[in-house]
Amino acid sequence: MATEYLRSLTKQKKRTVGNLNSLKIETVAHGAIAEEDVDNFTAVELGFNEEGERTFKSLTDVTKPTYLVAAPETRYAGESIGEFFNGEGERARIVIFKPQYTRFETSAFDGTPENGKFAHFDPETKKFKIHDGSDEDFVKAYVKLEVVSSEEDLSYTLGQPMVRLEVLSNAPAAAPTAP
Repeated sequence: MATEYLRSLTKQKKRTVGNLNSLKIETVAHGAIAEEDVDNFTAVELGFNEEGERTFKSLTDVTKPTYLVAAPETRYAGESIGEFFNGEGERARIVIFKPQYTRFETSAFDGTPENGKFAHFDPETKKFKIHDGSDEDFVKAYVKLEVVSSEEDLSYTLGQPMVRLEVLSNAPAAAPTAP
């Protein structure tokens, strides 16, 4: 017979870890409330709930305005940094991407990180996709990133390989259209 306690001990999911590397970051005022469980240091989109509070969820389309969820971790006895995530209903810090300024590290990536390669967030895999710049979604992506470093020393990277990304550009928000 199974118990929830046993399941929680045996079905641990590896979560994303990361760091912010910019000295001063711009964030969305008062953060946002998670509409779903979202790993830290992944790309999100914003919205509002029925009470008018700002919300966020995992990015669903590369062309949408894109932000980074980078909440300070709250851990309890015995938990590793790799077990942290932003739970549905919780408020989190949302970082505004600034070209040539916002730098961050994340373990949520696919591809081989090499300085000078490019990246964008892939909504399907919920990871930053590293490539040579020829990916068709990269052209459409609201936020385009460049690989500026990678780190495989697991003692430094909180137990997971990480890539350091810098924002190259972000598209301006589209002006509202009249109905």
